[in-house]
Amino acid sequence: MTGEGRARADIWDRAYQIGVVVHDIDSAKSFYERLGIGPFVEGPSAHTLERRIYGEVVTDAKVRGMTAPMGNIEFELLQPVAGQTIQGEFLERHGEGVVHLCAYTDDLERDIAELTSLGYQVISEGRIEDGGHFAYFDTREVGGLVLELFQTGASWH
Repeated sequence: MTGEGRARADIWDRAYQIGVVVHDIDSAKSFYERLGIGPFVEGPSAHTLERRIYGEVVTDAKVRGMTAPMGNIEFELLQPVAGQTIQGEFLERHGEGVVHLCAYTDDLERDIAELTSLGYQVISEGRIEDGGHFAYFDTREVGGLVLELFQTGASWH
């Protein structure tokens, strides 16, 4: 599946987020807050202006997301609401669970070129209204886990 070569050693050094897909985000939020995780706030999913799934622009895709600090990481809850999404696909195939790990990048275009040259295709990509940009890579071959890279926009600086 993958090409020859190897990704830069530091590409995942800034991992910061774990994403969990759920059926009911409000119930999940209450559950995790009872465990001491939170407070949860609306995540960037609500502010995605353009989303591509498997390279195609998808206009009806909607994912509700909430994030909370959890030590040194961000805990993200994701509920697919409408349209074709990677989160909805995961939920249908596997049920609730960890769908992705995410790391910050300063140059997403460079990283997309690097990872796709190694055979890891972008399965979901989006732009946030503040200029942020994310890409999910098809790394599900081992463990079913998607790896995501996120380049922050203006509201993160």
